[in-house]
Amino acid sequence: MSRDIPSLIPALHRLRRARFPAVLCTIVETDGSTYRKAGARMIIDGEGNYHGILGGGCFEGDLVERARDVIAAGEPAIVEYDMRGDEDLIWGLGLGCNGLVRLLLQPLQAENEYQPLTYLCEAVEDSRPAVIATGISDQLLGRSVVVDASGVHEFGISQTEVSGLIDACQALLNGGKSRGFDAGPAGRLFVGLIPRQNHLLIMGAGPDAVPMASAAIALHWRVTVADHREQNPGRAFFPDAVHQVCCRPEDLAAAVDLERVSAALLMSHNFIADTAFLRSITVAPPGYVGLLGPTARRNALLETLPDAQRAVLEERVRGPVGLDIGGDSPASIALATIAEIHAFLEGADAAALNGRKSRAA
Repeated sequence: MSRDIPSLIPALHRLRRARFPAVLCTIVETDGSTYRKAGARMIIDGEGNYHGILGGGCFEGDLVERARDVIAAGEPAIVEYDMRGDEDLIWGLGLGCNGLVRLLLQPLQAENEYQPLTYLCEAVEDSRPAVIATGISDQLLGRSVVVDASGVHEFGISQTEVSGLIDACQALLNGGKSRGFDAGPAGRLFVGLIPRQNHLLIMGAGPDAVPMASAAIALHWRVTVADHREQNPGRAFFPDAVHQVCCRPEDLAAAVDLERVSAALLMSHNFIADTAFLRSITVAPPGYVGLLGPTARRNALLETLPDAQRAVLEERVRGPVGLDIGGDSPASIALATIAEIHAFLEGADAAALNGRKSRAA
């Protein structure tokens, strides 16, 4: 699973306006230590500009030249970078990443409206998860089919062409991991999930909400900021991508589609407003609800709720929020909080990858 598509949407919009050709690069297989894993994507345009990152800068320069060949030929191609042997340091690109990366390069053209990337971007913008199956060898190379809640969408592969493929896509849509699929003599496919874009709701638009929203936008999350004040103190300072809503806390459910919210932060710093916001999100609460402030304030807010609403929220509400990174500035609090939310949404435990404790002592 990869969450690259939201980061590619602005580049796709520019390509479509200019009608310029480009290449969609997708990692379809890895072995050993690699910067990104299968499912990661980037765009390379005809001028050699790339949007996204796949190799940490290791092979992007060479990949630009490969992409130019694909644009010129108008045909998909498989590119492989094998950095597992010491000989690569002498005879190869000198990457030294100690892994193998196999990529599919698909031409994106104005003539076919940059499909299938256009459809995937539209699905993400509409908060629809989707599964795309793309041929990575033989007769199926570069051809795709997409499955989502609205049905089956053919981009070179018909839904009856490959036995069992649509069932495999449906299974992945309902939960599972990206995988390869063997279609026999026709070739192999890479079947990958395009998940729903993460959506953070911030209730309260004070100055300390600005770094919180900015950190989430940097991760290409969707961000909505709701505040009950028409002239809130942070309004002019949020990134343009932030959707700002002015509503009474009691009207939040009517102003924001809570069903599409992945995580929520309560930070109006007003006990009465926080209580009302908390009541409102019980209509469709996300799995993570963060309350700024100490544990005593969290408990006091929950005590104001009727028993049924408190039961809905008690296991979801976290307060105080964030990981212990040793900072107390607004930027540090935002970093610690967004990191905790990120770990929650991805099912990670937020432990140090090297297994060591952070504290130097």
